[in-house]
Amino acid sequence: MKAFPFTYNTPKEYWNYFQPTNWLEFVLGEISPLYSVSTAKAKVIAIHSESADSKTIVLRTNRHWKGFQAGQHVPVTVEIAGRRVTRYYSLSSAPSAKNPTITVKRQKGGLVSNFINDRLQVGDVIELGAASGEFTIDPSSVPDKLLLIAGGSGITPIHSILKTLAESNYKGQAKLLYFSRFKEDIIFFQSFAELEASNPWLEVKHVLTDVPAPGYESGFLTTELMNKFVPDLKERLVYLCGPAPLQTSAKEFLKDNRVISELFLLPNQIQTNYQSNGPVEVVLLQSHKTVLLKGEKSILEELEEQGIFPPSGCRMGICHTCTCRKASGSVTNIKDETMSDSGEGNIQLCLSRVDEKLELDL
Repeated sequence: MKAFPFTYNTPKEYWNYFQPTNWLEFVLGEISPLYSVSTAKAKVIAIHSESADSKTIVLRTNRHWKGFQAGQHVPVTVEIAGRRVTRYYSLSSAPSAKNPTITVKRQKGGLVSNFINDRLQVGDVIELGAASGEFTIDPSSVPDKLLLIAGGSGITPIHSILKTLAESNYKGQAKLLYFSRFKEDIIFFQSFAELEASNPWLEVKHVLTDVPAPGYESGFLTTELMNKFVPDLKERLVYLCGPAPLQTSAKEFLKDNRVISELFLLPNQIQTNYQSNGPVEVVLLQSHKTVLLKGEKSILEELEEQGIFPPSGCRMGICHTCTCRKASGSVTNIKDETMSDSGEGNIQLCLSRVDEKLELDL
């Protein structure tokens, strides 16, 4: 039987646990992990290796899954060492697919990405939130010329978009410029080869940034590469998804274009070690706890180091799952080094570090 959940719960959470809906949820979960009163859950029915360090997870969802638009991402919750952990991943299949897929690239030090690549198995059940995101496309109003630029795992929503265009019998012209570190690092290599072969409107160019290989372009985004691959660049709508350096470089070439972009900051792209003047008192109002944080990392990281696990998702400032009300005190935003005022307001725990005594609605 499942353990009673007396681990970092607020009084309100204890009370909610005894409500009829929660007991029904418990009973249904004992009958089948996929059963739920209101939660979207999915059973892993297949796992495919896509590259040296990424896997595609094929899912069979329950009736609470509401679907998605091509290009959107979804919160995925798994249980690791008895703790529920949530991260956001792009859907990599077309929305029409009977079994949706997510494709997860291993990240150095990534708790969930490594768990999914190493330990998730066929038959396991994961929890899904509602799909969201504006990096989408409407097949009924796509322009005649598209350019899609991706780097690394930024290819996953673009794969979904191109699969959707193929299903809609797109009649225009689309070009994909995809940057990978080396040949074995290319995600969806076979899928893109098949898409290109069966859809005359699509042209795919792989560029290797770290290790050259025969038959592939190598290097980074340059004027020469852009002029050669897309001489009609100014005529194209551009979809751009990938790490910050690629996006910064690409946008220099795209000043005259309409660009739809999605930026993923990896944990190692956000500075999290700072000099501190000493511990700062942080009062957690809901759980009636007071802790001392050093202000050397994000508030989220420092709370977790003390065994306190607030809701969190992408840990990159995208999903806003860790947004929490600050009743008083000041924090600094890690991304732009701006300091908040000392009054009440909402902060993202993954992007904030403590400056002075805080009161948080946790």
